[in-house]
Amino acid sequence: MASSAGTSILIVEDEAELRNLFALILEMEGFTVLQAADGQKGLEILTAHPGPIRMVITDLNLPKVGGMDLINQARALYPGVKIVGTSGMAGDKVREMVMRAGADDFIPKPFQAQDAIRKLKAILDQP
Repeated sequence: MASSAGTSILIVEDEAELRNLFALILEMEGFTVLQAADGQKGLEILTAHPGPIRMVITDLNLPKVGGMDLINQARALYPGVKIVGTSGMAGDKVREMVMRAGADDFIPKPFQAQDAIRKLKAILDQP
């Protein structure tokens, strides 16, 4: 499994407590975490960040630019970035929509932190 040290991940989540908690957990795993509270800010960070961002984790229900649009635009701008959608709306149809938009995977909320970390590391290890 690849090392998480220094790997940059962008979390786009409008719920501040959830975003901060997830960022803290990822930082404890050695990731460098960037945060945005809406899709527009997420796109701004993605395009302005000086180093490579290896993964974008985005909620689907976001203000300004929605999660599906963010996934589409991030995939178009950076074909190699890993993208994971998250949502409290679970189910196969939501997962299918996220995958069709260009995401690498979908994690339904709520999720256990260690399960999510394991899944994110596996996604980062994929070519």
